[in-house]
Amino acid sequence: MDNATCVETSAAQYSTQFRFEEHAVTNFSYQVGGRAEIVSLNLGEDKSIGKPLNKTEHHFYETAVKSLPCNLLDYIPCYRGVVEIKNGKPATLEDKLRIKRKGCYIVLEDVTSSFKKPSIMDLKMGTRQYSDTMPREKIARKKQRSLITTSNELGVRVAGIRSFESTESCGHYHMNKMQGRELNTDTIQDAFRMFFFDGKEIHIAAIERILLKLRNIIELIKLCDSVRLYCCSLLLVYESDKIGKLNFKTDIRIIDFAEFQTRSGDGEMYDGPDEGFLRGLESLVRLLGNLIRENKDKIKETPEKEELEEEEEEEE
Repeated sequence: MDNATCVETSAAQYSTQFRFEEHAVTNFSYQVGGRAEIVSLNLGEDKSIGKPLNKTEHHFYETAVKSLPCNLLDYIPCYRGVVEIKNGKPATLEDKLRIKRKGCYIVLEDVTSSFKKPSIMDLKMGTRQYSDTMPREKIARKKQRSLITTSNELGVRVAGIRSFESTESCGHYHMNKMQGRELNTDTIQDAFRMFFFDGKEIHIAAIERILLKLRNIIELIKLCDSVRLYCCSLLLVYESDKIGKLNFKTDIRIIDFAEFQTRSGDGEMYDGPDEGFLRGLESLVRLLGNLIRENKDKIKETPEKEELEEEEEEEE
């Protein structure tokens, strides 16, 4: 089932926690990648997003996620159940014109909610962008796309960027998935330069934080025997507001599990960790390391492990 397909069926099949009819359902303003429309949900104090329900992704959050290393869950959005949206009432006229909603949505935490000015990069991860259960025609398209983009060699491709940059009149730097596909193994470095550029300099503090987390994720993925993160993305977020300690705030999450496979799922059974996903993570470490070396004269002291743990506790 395609990730963008909204399941317009009885929510009784799922563990539906909420039913939206009169609640505010609005467009999620920080979506930078993916075809499935993400919506913001008003659940009270908890900031949440909803994405069209996909059977495989629902299974991942309900069941398969429990088999992953516990510490890896820190890098996966918190799952809050399923909602049925019958007649979501957008808060603005713009939303009313743009959005038509009906069906079931998976509810996840909004990882951008704790940021004042989040700069966001969506990265399609892995050397393989298809699962065993996809139709042959779609597999052929996915294979060809990987061969002609950075996915094939680096295991990572830019799917979208939105960052705050004071040198542009609009205050943002954008890149969409089509522009990301045009990047090669050399020019992809430029995309990371622009993402971490705040209008005056490269945001070294954010890069250092993200590198520490990337290395943690690499070690955890190595423990995931038989898990295949096909078509998953990695979301990088850092705080662009430079007031006080917010300057150091970052987050990384693995998202989009519509083609996730394990030993207990459908398709071929695999041994060992997902080497294609690991290649993408290792390429990211190298690309970010290049940025640090380029700007070594501006580097401050690297955050200690204790500081990273303190930041993650604050984020919780």
